[in-house]
Amino acid sequence: MSELTTKLFLDIKDFEKYQAMLKCHVHIEEERRGEYCLSGYPDRHNYHRLLRILRGHNDGLLSHQLIYDFDYRPSELSDATKALVANNLATTSIISDEEYKIRLTDEGIEAADKLLSRRDNIAEAAYHTLSNDEQRELDNLINKLLEDYKNRNVNYTALKNICN
Repeated sequence: MSELTTKLFLDIKDFEKYQAMLKCHVHIEEERRGEYCLSGYPDRHNYHRLLRILRGHNDGLLSHQLIYDFDYRPSELSDATKALVANNLATTSIISDEEYKIRLTDEGIEAADKLLSRRDNIAEAAYHTLSNDEQRELDNLINKLLEDYKNRNVNYTALKNICN
């Protein structure tokens, strides 16, 4: 490995550390202003994820779709659904004893849109110093590296289980 390649690897590790802290900072500032919190519900990541998923499905989703297609554990889905319904962000329609459909309300759509705009805020905070051309160039380089990583003869699933 060349000296420049090693430097690039270490610089990217440092960059990832700062990017993670910047994301955390944006989240803390939003929570300090009282945004994105549901009262009485501790796992905000779980209900945020459900809001984002449902936002892409105007007709709602069946509980089994969320469990099988989006890898929700039944207990997590139940808790997130209860939190969204209790806060008037979603409604449910019973299909059977074991199946229901969950759909966002207008308030839920608004909350989901705010969550999606949060990504824009984080991205803006992270990359505002780069021009559009520089952002495009960086994106192309990262995609080139990602494509190389994906095409390697590596069992990433097994590694994820080992390394976590």
